[in-house]
Amino acid sequence: MKTTKKRNIVLLITAVAFIVGIAITAYAEEQAVKIPNVSIVMKCPQCALFGTTPPDGKIEITLADVLKVHGFCALGGSFSFRAAKEGLKLLYGSELPIRHQIKVQTSNQCCQAAALAYITGARGKDYGALHAQGKLIILPPEDKKIVFTDIPSGKSVTLRLLFNPHTTMAPLLKKAFKDPSFAPEVTKVMNEKIQEYLYAPREKLFIVE
Repeated sequence: MKTTKKRNIVLLITAVAFIVGIAITAYAEEQAVKIPNVSIVMKCPQCALFGTTPPDGKIEITLADVLKVHGFCALGGSFSFRAAKEGLKLLYGSELPIRHQIKVQTSNQCCQAAALAYITGARGKDYGALHAQGKLIILPPEDKKIVFTDIPSGKSVTLRLLFNPHTTMAPLLKKAFKDPSFAPEVTKVMNEKIQEYLYAPREKLFIVE
């Protein structure tokens, strides 16, 4: 009788622990920023030459990769990713863009410029490069545009930016830094805006010139 009672207690404790574990996991997943599995495919002949990619020189750059470079604010990285995806598609069509042969001019600075540099391989004096394979040029914030130029052909595409994601995030981040209990609200906004920046119609984000 005592053995049965002990066994029931053990089973009850195990069941409670299991339920609590599920609840904690669900809560953690609810709080996490969800990063969609999207990517930009490019070619890097230099990488193929020296064996840092497969022989075809293809490089797949995921949004998760970009966010590792961009930093803790997922909105700027997601916005830059979408801008690059749209700009390169308009510039190259069905052809794969050649990394390091793209000039990028951007009025979105700081980590957003770093994200564009990571994707395209663009470098320049504004990004601390001694030898620029591409060019990264930082424009005044009031220009509100990103320009992608294929260096060999001189062809370019301009995206006029309808907003800057940092305008949304800056006050929220400032509040969360002062009061960490506000962080889940920031995460919620990030999840909503990531979906918007990646999947909204292009005309909601940029004007193409």
